[in-house]
Amino acid sequence: MKNKLAKSVALSLLSPVIIGTVLGVYYALTLQGDSLSIFFNLLISAIANAHIVGLTMAAFVVPGYLLMYKYAKVNYSGVLTLGLLGGAVFSYLLSATQGMVFLINTVMSALAAGLFLYGLRKAAIKKSAPQ
Repeated sequence: MKNKLAKSVALSLLSPVIIGTVLGVYYALTLQGDSLSIFFNLLISAIANAHIVGLTMAAFVVPGYLLMYKYAKVNYSGVLTLGLLGGAVFSYLLSATQGMVFLINTVMSALAAGLFLYGLRKAAIKKSAPQ
């Protein structure tokens, strides 16, 4: 169980890279100027905010999942909601109280919770597949 959780948490930490890449490509294509510089600035900015994702996973998503698992009441929408809540709380506490940074951090945390669930689901399917 601990091994699956660790792999799923590691997978969730790809969320800042995914968000940074998507936003970087979008803004590099739509804004005037050096496209490569815009892309890398947004990618590095998203990676710099990865601590929000880590704190959310440690304080909200994993404990919430373990509590749901303990009582056999795992609810995927509940885990995703914990990701959104954690992203919003830590963004607010760490001074990103409004605007796009708050929204991006919250979405990044929700994506991390989704990747966490995907990793757990993938491990469960691999375990139950006939050998």
